[in-house]
Amino acid sequence: MPLREGVNYSKSLRIITLFYITLVLFLIGLMILSFPLGLYIVFVSDLARNAVNTLGEQVVNFFRGLFMILWLVYLVLFIKAIQGPRLPLNKVPRLVLNHGLRSIFDNTLSTLAVTFSALFSIIFFIMLLQESAGIQTGSLPPLDPILMFVATSIAPIEEEIIFRVAIIGTISVILLFMKRAYLNPLKVLWHPARYVLEQGKKTDIKIIYLFVFISGILFGYAHIAFGAGWEIGKVTQAFLAGIILGLIYFFYGFPGAVLLHWSFNYFMDSFYYFEDLAYLTLFIYVIIFGLASILFLLIYFLKSNNKEKSN
Repeated sequence: MPLREGVNYSKSLRIITLFYITLVLFLIGLMILSFPLGLYIVFVSDLARNAVNTLGEQVVNFFRGLFMILWLVYLVLFIKAIQGPRLPLNKVPRLVLNHGLRSIFDNTLSTLAVTFSALFSIIFFIMLLQESAGIQTGSLPPLDPILMFVATSIAPIEEEIIFRVAIIGTISVILLFMKRAYLNPLKVLWHPARYVLEQGKKTDIKIIYLFVFISGILFGYAHIAFGAGWEIGKVTQAFLAGIILGLIYFFYGFPGAVLLHWSFNYFMDSFYYFEDLAYLTLFIYVIIFGLASILFLLIYFLKSNNKEKSN
């Protein structure tokens, strides 16, 4: 990857930049912490012992086995995300300080930390606004905490295959096939942008964006059509999340989309089921970091648009 031109930061701006990248890395650290927390909750915690007493050891062991498969898949995807797609995570801080905050977007995990925190905050404030107007979000029906944790851990893989890979990935394969770009379809489904941006045209990107929008609509609708307990307020939140998940899938591939979805489900739930105070602390941190990320994204896109206009 060619190096970008260096950025001459003032001392105060350099301190702000260093502080922001520290927030990014700290959230990634909490994500790493969620892996052992998840194992503790399912195998060791009081919740696990209560589940054995109420549901039986055989049932709980089945869900433990399922959880371990999911846990290993997420761990592999997480390690994959650390490595790229263009820049390994360990090189992000130095390049951010030397070449600007846009270097954050060269690594999947640093991108997800920014995107997740901003999206989480926006969805939270949308929920508050809607419920103040009487539009309820609803919630999933009560279930044993261990079963609920496992169930919500399934969703990132299951729903990303259905709503992102099957829709956005498939149209990417079709567009490339129509241009006689005979590529391995599995590679295209894994990371569409890597091939569409090389082989396609601007019209192809517009078509991709259309299907990102369609996948968002279907994702929002599915939450009230098939998600027991959710109400109409969930549609807006799921639609917005579906759009962002679709964009992340296209540009960062299957690991990016799954891990962004995983952040809302497994990551947040691992702290929720571990300890109320731990979850409250994480929640406040994500909201504060999310507000900073929204500001960062606004400044980033405004600067990007100004550069395009000047060119």
